[in-house]
Formats: sequence, C-alpha cells, structure tokens
Amino acid sequence: DPFDPSFRADVRRQMIAHKQEMDDPWCFGFFVDNELSWGGPTDLAVWTLASPAEQAAKSEFQKRMRTKYETVEKLNAKWGSGYTNWEAFLTGTQRPGAGANDDLTEFTLAIADAYFKNIREEFKTAAPNKLYMGCRFAGRGPEFALKVGAKYCDIVSFNIYARSIDDFKLPEEIDKPVMIGEFHFGALDRGLFHPGLIQVADQAERGKTYTGYVTSALRHPQVIGVHWHQFGDQATTGRFDGENFQVGFVDCCDTPYPETIAGIREVGYRMYEIRSGK
Repeated sequence: DPFDPSFRADVRRQMIAHKQEMDDPWCFGFFVDNELSWGGPTDLAVWTLASPAEQAAKSEFQKRMRTKYETVEKLNAKWGSGYTNWEAFLTGTQRPGAGANDDLTEFTLAIADAYFKNIREEFKTAAPNKLYMGCRFAGRGPEFALKVGAKYCDIVSFNIYARSIDDFKLPEEIDKPVMIGEFHFGALDRGLFHPGLIQVADQAERGKTYTGYVTSALRHPQVIGVHWHQFGDQATTGRFDGENFQVGFVDCCDTPYPETIAGIREVGYRMYEIRSGK
C-alpha cells in the first residue's frame, strides 16, 4: 500500500540494507520488486474497496471521493452503491456498480503512480547515482502500469519467457531503455524432469534458442541487456515453492551443458557486430 507511511519507510530500510552494493562501482542500478500482481485497469481500486477500514489506501480513496462528490448520496447515484454515510465507505467491502468504473480506473492509476513515485524518491535519496530499473513486469506487463512506471523508472524491466523478443514493443508514447530480467529454456533429454517455462526439444536446440533470443534482444533498439534464469539447475526435490527446472548453464553437480555454453559463446563473440547491424 503506497499510501501507508510504512511503505516508504520499508523502501528506505531496504536501500540502507544494500549500502554495500550501492557503494560498489560495478553496480549501476537496482530492481525493486518482481512480477507484482497488478490486475486489470480497475483492480487495484476494487481490491482497495475490499480491504479493511483501516487500510491507508482506502482512506485515501474515501478522501478523494468526498472531495469529488461532496455527499455520499451523489456518490451512490453515480456508483449505484448504497453507502449510508462516508464511514460506511470505509467499513463496506462490496464491489460497486458499473457507474464506478471511471473512478476505479482513476484510483488504480493513482495507486500505481504513488507506488513508483515513492520508490523513486526514496531510491534517489539513498542512491542518487544508481539507476532505478523498475519492477520486472511479468511478461509484457499491463499497459496502464507500464505507462505510469515509465514516468519514474530509469529503465523499465520485463521477465519475458519466449523464444525471441522480435515482436516486443513498448507503447508508442514510451521511449525508455528496457532490461529483460528473466528468460530461460529447458529440455528433458538430460538432467532434471521439468523443462521450465519454455520447453525445447533437446540440449542442442536449447543452445540454438539461446542464441536466437539474445540475437533478437541485440537487434532491438531499446533493449540494453538480458538476464538468464538461472545459473545452475534447481534441485530435483524443488526449491521453496517446488520449482525444479532444468534451466541452468550448469547442472546440479556444476557440470556445464556444452550445447548451451556453445550458444552463449556464439552470440557473445558476435554481440557488438549484431548490435551495430553488421
């Protein structure tokens, strides 16, 4: 809840906890958060209405509606709601009618704006010379949140699991550098028993697909980097959430997958030529 004072305090605390990294000359920026559940264009506001009365965002929503409508009767007439007074706005958890959609959309954007704005202000206070690299949207991200985030992030970041990003585009009005926070490919011919989010036929195709993905990123004028997920295979028994993907550069015994390493070298040795269009 970015309207709760504890939100900024927590961002501040987290930044201080990473002071060693902030002082590292090799560190050029930080991601803050990962794959948040943004919902649709009205969902953050709807979820706020379903929250307890003491939720800070709910109090903020009520304040804005009181300023806009003045009386709860006018709000009810627009929303199709049945609040008896403004206190009932806080204590109620019901979803309003279709007449509320404009206000729900507006407040959803307000939540997103407060989220990115508060983080940026605390971030730049603690690390003025580092880049705020966004929240690593899951997939392409919801457009409403992306547009708000682009106002405040130095770099917008996405975790895009696909065979390439040739078809990736930002909305026309956004011109920002892009970082891919996660991508991977796995196969079942060797190693573990789960191929991850993008399955390929075998280890040979895995190396070729890696080369293709990174090549597509190098050819994209807004993409400045890609991060593979992850260096080593996950344990067969699974991590904390059960994930046990065959997606490492090395297996569980730290033995490299030679086909993938060959693909990495192939595109790595040519990356500057590809980037420059040669």
